[in-house]
Amino acid sequence: MLKISIVTATLNRKDLLERCIEGVARQNYEDKEHVIVDGNSTDGTVEMLESLAARYPHLKWISEPDRGISDALNKGLALATGEVIGVNGDDDCYEPGVFEIVAAEFAPDPAVGVVAGSCAHVRNDGTIAFTSKAGFTNRHELIEYWKHWGTSVFLPAPSTFFRMKAVDLVGGFEETDRYAMDYHHWIKITENFEVRIIDKVLARFRYDEGSVTFSRSKEQMAETYAISRKYWGSKTSSSYYRLAFSYFDFHKVKPWRDRIINSLRYRLGRVLKQSATLPKSDK
Repeated sequence: MLKISIVTATLNRKDLLERCIEGVARQNYEDKEHVIVDGNSTDGTVEMLESLAARYPHLKWISEPDRGISDALNKGLALATGEVIGVNGDDDCYEPGVFEIVAAEFAPDPAVGVVAGSCAHVRNDGTIAFTSKAGFTNRHELIEYWKHWGTSVFLPAPSTFFRMKAVDLVGGFEETDRYAMDYHHWIKITENFEVRIIDKVLARFRYDEGSVTFSRSKEQMAETYAISRKYWGSKTSSSYYRLAFSYFDFHKVKPWRDRIINSLRYRLGRVLKQSATLPKSDK
């Protein structure tokens, strides 16, 4: 049985964090731990953690100032002792029975460094807005995210797990990343490890007012682009210019082309509709 460690970074979100902790506690999996890295909260989080740690032996935590989410997650990785790591946001929650499913995918094949499942995006009232299906084809399409992310490639952070030995090889999260640190991490890991996709919802991800992904989407996309560019290759390589053209075509040419096509379709539709309503003698 592989030990699974879950790392959660939090700051002043006591009520949301408790649900996250209970989601890990409900996993009927013996060899697990949940590492909470609190950024010195003042809303009663510390007192809650003290109480829950007395109830759950698998829960360990620290509370101290940090330099951001990536720094906090790296502290959690340093404290984690599991062979498999999952990063769960303080407002996210795992589905029941997930750890057994994930461990079964990792155990037989050491070449598998990432296991990902689908993720339900949940509103603040608990209803599901939509479900994102996990997918992975190759690292190249991961780097060319603007064409493939959300279609052929998608690794939702709350429902994606990775081996600790991958962290030992490529390092932890980049501290300069504030919004897309998970995307950057997948690029580094997939250079050396395979990805296994599970056709099953593994986690619930809060996607509504108050969540970083919902409220900071523009900043996240800008950072994702900056990260991707680091892996285009040198400016003397054909890879760099192919990706640069692909990005320009997708964001500049394609919208313009789509507008023209949609306009022509609309006009043609009106002409055909008018023609269909004319008397036979006028046609």
